[in-house]
Amino acid sequence: MTIMRNLRTAATAIGACCLFFVLTVSSTTALAQAGYVHAISGVVSVQRSGAEAAQAKLGDKFDSNTTFRSGASSKVTLKFADGQVVALDADTALRVGRYEYVPGSARVGESTTELIKGEMRFVAGLIGAAKPEAVRVFAGDSIISVHKSGGADFSVMVNPGAQESGYAVVALGEIGVRTPSGPITTIAADQYAPWRAGRTPPLPIPLDAAPATVQAAVAGLLTALLPASTPVSVASASQTVVRTAAAGSPIATGNAELEPAAYVVEIVNAASVRTSSGASAVARVGTTIDAGTTVNTGLNGRLVLKFADGQVVTLGPASALSVDHYQFDPGNPGAGRSALDLVDGAMRVVTGSIHLENKDGVSITAGASIVEILNAGPADFTVVVATRNQEVGIARVSVGEISVSTPYGPIDRIKSDQSNLWGPRTPSTTSAQLATSRAVAQAAVALQLPGLPDNAPVAVTPAARAAAALAEAKQAQAAATADPENAQLRTSAKAAAELAQLASREALAANEAIAAKVIVTTLDNLQPTAGSAAKNIATMLQDLPPTAAGPALAQAPVSPLSVAPIVPTVTPGAGGGCTGSKC
Repeated sequence: MTIMRNLRTAATAIGACCLFFVLTVSSTTALAQAGYVHAISGVVSVQRSGAEAAQAKLGDKFDSNTTFRSGASSKVTLKFADGQVVALDADTALRVGRYEYVPGSARVGESTTELIKGEMRFVAGLIGAAKPEAVRVFAGDSIISVHKSGGADFSVMVNPGAQESGYAVVALGEIGVRTPSGPITTIAADQYAPWRAGRTPPLPIPLDAAPATVQAAVAGLLTALLPASTPVSVASASQTVVRTAAAGSPIATGNAELEPAAYVVEIVNAASVRTSSGASAVARVGTTIDAGTTVNTGLNGRLVLKFADGQVVTLGPASALSVDHYQFDPGNPGAGRSALDLVDGAMRVVTGSIHLENKDGVSITAGASIVEILNAGPADFTVVVATRNQEVGIARVSVGEISVSTPYGPIDRIKSDQSNLWGPRTPSTTSAQLATSRAVAQAAVALQLPGLPDNAPVAVTPAARAAAALAEAKQAQAAATADPENAQLRTSAKAAAELAQLASREALAANEAIAAKVIVTTLDNLQPTAGSAAKNIATMLQDLPPTAAGPALAQAPVSPLSVAPIVPTVTPGAGGGCTGSKC
């Protein structure tokens, strides 16, 4: 144990010496305002260098050499200037050691974090992504090293002392741990590795094979809502979270970092979501979606997502969609980015403000194929792929123009009311053989739900709350209608309706604030289209039976694609709760 302490002291000293020259030419404020308290619950103390301990508050800024201690049932999330995030569980003590970040020069920065006791989740920022060796994490007398550039997300628990024990679980990237009992050379993503005094650490094992108590503890950290690991101005970000809390809604300031990418507007049957940390949950109306999330509709599910910029995505049965990246600032839609990956199945896309302002800001892949939107205005199209064995796909356009780069060659242009199929040994400029495309063809005509929300930008968090409240009110009213003599059900239905009305009013106000910031190109001349080509294809596909070429992704009545993007307007009920009807 003494040797480990000496190693830790030596590592800190060496790091300080190596960066001495950089620090002498940097501004004296480089070490100040290392980060701020992004979220807090319960009682958490903070002790700054040379000062007495005080109670930490939301938005508190902190420098190097600051110690946080969370009490029983208390938690705190810290965000650093380079985007690094540290979330502390209850009964945890952590010291922020030396920290330096120079915007635009992440490779000269450094970060030292010491988990004194308890459990934390650590998400690397720009420093860790650019120069992993500059990130030093200690847990008791153990030393954790980040092995790979590009990011890291892991959880660590330590019981310090002469008989130190602990464990590490990796969600993203790869780490190593030098423990008092011996080294753990490599812990990869989705792996768990424990250590304890007097025993050589065992090889890492899959997290799902870890003890149930460990899985439960880690799940609490992995499913916690954390801010994005993007750089921030500490002073302004700390003010933002304080104002946001006072307003009662993350969208009150229009801060894109605090806002989820999208929310679930409507679900038919069942669907699930899997976050970037690997945590899975059942999707419901109102479930919010962050970048890095994968949505799966299962065998018979269908689902509608609405994104902050107004983009609408409908998923058909047996479909999986990964929201790889999403960034939207209502004050600068043209700088937004959206990256969607249809892993398998059927997807319909209605573009929003990001594409309207910058068509190159939208990236879409489907299986091994790449979809590019060619027109600068709004677009509405459907893509279906079956990726089992050799990829088979179909693309149909209602509004706009797209191209598809398939494994078999390019489809240069698909215009409004046109469709193209692709498959093995089939020229991409002609229709694929029906025998190889029946499964995807059936899915292409099964995406239509009773209605879609408009493609106006939306305040995701309040809109999601309103959608969930409206869904609950609808269920409560249905129960009361089914049992009209039950006074308790009638009372519950009335209360649910009042809550839904309140949530809808709050969402409407938030949407108006967003709409005021967004520059919208006029779409008044757009009309729904349902040309003969689309109708003929829908009729043709209706009669096709399932085939061995792939699973029948859907068995739904034919419905031509006839809903075009709507002129962006603020819709009461947050654009989600009023799907398919007037509010």
